Amino acid sequence: MVASISRSAQEPKHYCAQDIFSHATDSIDRQRKRPLGRLSNFVVDELPQSVAEIKCSERPDEAVRALGRGISAIVADSDYDALLRRLPQSDFEIAKTDIQYLTNCAYHMSSFAGLHRRHAELTVGKELNRLAQLTRERQPGIDVLSYEDMILTNPVQNDPRVYCLGEAGVEERDFCLGHQLIERELQSAIDALLELRDLADADARQCLSLCAERLEAANHILVRFYEHLSPDLFGQFRVFYGKNPYKDRLGPSGRFSARIVAVSVLLIGEELFLQKPQFYRDVYRLSEYYPQAYIRAVLRWLSPDKGSVWLKPGWLEGEAEFPRFATVSPVIEHGNGEIQRLRASCVRALDRFTRMHHTTALKYTVQPGRPIVGVEASESVDAVLLQRLLRTARQ
Repeated sequence: MVASISRSAQEPKHYCAQDIFSHATDSIDRQRKRPLGRLSNFVVDELPQSVAEIKCSERPDEAVRALGRGISAIVADSDYDALLRRLPQSDFEIAKTDIQYLTNCAYHMSSFAGLHRRHAELTVGKELNRLAQLTRERQPGIDVLSYEDMILTNPVQNDPRVYCLGEAGVEERDFCLGHQLIERELQSAIDALLELRDLADADARQCLSLCAERLEAANHILVRFYEHLSPDLFGQFRVFYGKNPYKDRLGPSGRFSARIVAVSVLLIGEELFLQKPQFYRDVYRLSEYYPQAYIRAVLRWLSPDKGSVWLKPGWLEGEAEFPRFATVSPVIEHGNGEIQRLRASCVRALDRFTRMHHTTALKYTVQPGRPIVGVEASESVDAVLLQRLLRTARQ
């Protein structure tokens, strides 16, 4: 049986790379996804307007406090606690996204207005914090807006959660949509590699050809980011997806795609361990930032016998051999020359994807003159993405 990583119910089915970053004004054809009623309506229909008003206000501190009071009044008006407990999982995930988008906005706009941490917490409010805590009780996760909230459970195609109005809002929607499209391509590559690894009668040539094709498609979407994302529009919404200004917590980022970790483990797992062990140390160190069901599956491949997948395995500390059975390497070694060449083409495609991710991230977050505020050197784009590259990948 193939040990697959589950798909998200919100994955796109119709859009392609050419649909994103057209810089249109508002082309969103909405089909309402509002599991929390009035609270969800506020996130989708009113929050972007509130953000715009705070940015233009002569007294942003007072405007932010007013936003906090308004959110608290909405939360107090209904029994959202009970609603959260009885929502079906697909609706609950969107509800969690709504709550995290609100909480994240309150923190970032408090920072924009120059509020002290104590006043920022008052802006978020006890009621909203309580709802956020309830979501973590039902589905454990990080206590800030996550990559899973922003990309995987955000109903981007039909009722997107965004912070900006007009062109910037559509660009923000397309930014999230582009990541969803990449996730779809990565899932196809994972499915092919899992079939190759786990099924004795798998067609190795077909599996590897499909993997290379899907990785190239994912890279094509990143090229679209690099060539068509507007730096000015990106700058309007980028701040909301940065590091939390009041907590020692990282913001949502493509680095926390568990699917790219899965592809890396399946395709070049042992080589990464030998050349770049920091890749694995960071995955375990920051495991709470990844979509939990997805990263748990990957860690289970790497430590199938451990009582807790979150504990660092002995092989990472040099106390055991790397678990090659988690990768496709044993299958490749028994293949012919064509199979080995196809695997090498997959590795090169993964290398190109990582390099394009690195190049695009540098273009929009560092160059020209866009310093990353509050990010440790060890968390820089270079430190994070370059540790995923094999030294021999281009040979």
